[in-house]
Amino acid sequence: MNDKEIKMIMQLAKRLKNEGSSKEKAMQTFVAAGILNDKGDFTKPYRNLKNVITERQF
Repeated sequence: MNDKEIKMIMQLAKRLKNEGSSKEKAMQTFVAAGILNDKGDFTKPYRNLKNVITERQF
């Protein structure tokens, strides 16, 4: 994962938070983007995010 991807993910997370999105809506968005799978686990290219993102941030 490169810096551009990290910035894009952070922008997406901030937008969802500012919109007051529910946890379910945020999860759907990350699944649609290919960041999470249907079980809520990070997909292979994004597994290192597990170390820096907590559930409370959503």
